[in-house]
Amino acid sequence: MKSSKGISPLIAAVLLIAFTVSISMIVMGWFGAFTRTTTTNITETSKTAVSCATASIEIDHVYVDNTANITKFIVENTGQVDLTVNALIVNTTGIACTNNSDTSVGAGKMVTISMSNCTGITNTTFSKALVTTSCPGITDEVTLLSYVTFT
Repeated sequence: MKSSKGISPLIAAVLLIAFTVSISMIVMGWFGAFTRTTTTNITETSKTAVSCATASIEIDHVYVDNTANITKFIVENTGQVDLTVNALIVNTTGIACTNNSDTSVGAGKMVTISMSNCTGITNTTFSKALVTTSCPGITDEVTLLSYVTFT
């Protein structure tokens, strides 16, 4: 007679239960971390959206001094929250002049953003002036020459 050796059904059941519990603990740990990270991201996005709901920015005027190679944006925060503003001016030949200084503008305040080395921007090559803010989608763009003074 041949003797077959193996594990008893009781030991097999215990090992199967232990394996299942350990795998479920790993999945539960991963899912808990995933849920916390997702919740944090959604909370931050919601805070930004709520705070930016009352944000607004306007370009009051743009002054281009080609002699001194200086361009100045007069920007007004017409919203109810403080903003961080950048400025950009583009002419029709594709030349862009930017200021990425992250200028702070308090709610209801007006500031001047200066840029140097903006060459080649005249009343015939001017295309647009643009300001962007720390709030997504809150920008202003000027394309009319009535908002721009050239010297």
